[in-house]
Amino acid sequence: MKRISGFLIFALASLTLLSGCAEKVKVAKPGSSGKTLELMVVAKNSTFNGPAHRALDSIFYAEQDGLNQPESRFDVVHITPSDFEDNTMFQAHRNILILDVNPHNINKIYRDCDKWAQPQVVVRITATDDHALDSMLMARSERLLREFYGQEYRRMDKIFSATPNPKIISYVEQKYGLHLSVPQEFAIAKQLTESDFTWLIKRTKDFDLHIYIYKQPYKDSNDLNEATILNNLDTIMRRYVPGPSEGSYPGLERRRDFYSRFVRVGSVDAIEIRGLWRTFNDFMGGPFVSYTFPSPDCKTLYTIMGSVYSPSQRSKMVMKRDLLMQVDGICHSVRYDWQM
Repeated sequence: MKRISGFLIFALASLTLLSGCAEKVKVAKPGSSGKTLELMVVAKNSTFNGPAHRALDSIFYAEQDGLNQPESRFDVVHITPSDFEDNTMFQAHRNILILDVNPHNINKIYRDCDKWAQPQVVVRITATDDHALDSMLMARSERLLREFYGQEYRRMDKIFSATPNPKIISYVEQKYGLHLSVPQEFAIAKQLTESDFTWLIKRTKDFDLHIYIYKQPYKDSNDLNEATILNNLDTIMRRYVPGPSEGSYPGLERRRDFYSRFVRVGSVDAIEIRGLWRTFNDFMGGPFVSYTFPSPDCKTLYTIMGSVYSPSQRSKMVMKRDLLMQVDGICHSVRYDWQM
């Protein structure tokens, strides 16, 4: 288990120096294409299969943290420069990484937002040789992941904002002072006027998506320790979310690792935790992601948790990684309502 010590929330500002593409002035460009968490890598065959492939493996093919089955962070599609050039279909892809190796190059990384389509991020890395490219990829792996994950969140927000659920959005703003881009498909499963807990759900024949929102008084930075957050999540789930059978209840799967880090989510600095949940005395479970952060006046502590239930036998073609991205996208739309 990766643990986090307590901290002052304003210290997080120094850890969030890079954000994804911000919204630009609207320009008439085609909508971007590509599946969820799909990355197009434009490179010569010799470059793609050379030393840099080790870096691509460790950055993009690595297993996504906190899932109960092995799934890579991204699906990588390789295109050669000759096929990519002047091909509007390929150029409209949402996430593009261009690897340009030439002895006359300088070693540098360029980023361009909405170059051929929108929303879109294009990262171009120029290097003098394959080994320089490999070194640059490894040295900037976290930056690259933030860029392309940020683009996925941007896309999710655009989709959800196009089909909002105004009733839920208004309810969350009034109860919590927060804005979330909740799409129409979600419903309020439980709202307790006497408590500070709300449960949102999207239910299909193949999977269920859950969003839990909770607030409590913020005491001090110890409330942001991983162990404290996990204990609070366990308490919230057991107290407010019923199990599917008598004597069953949901909670965290503590036999597996949790993954914690400081992140910028929406317009707030938060503690992100990924891991698995399970139903005790029953057989349900799946991945979750949670974000915990104090209010600007440090009087209230908010937790937003998204979880997935997707039995593999019912949804063999749906990756849990992609389903988790849907609830993660809602979490990443959070902002204080006065910032709208």
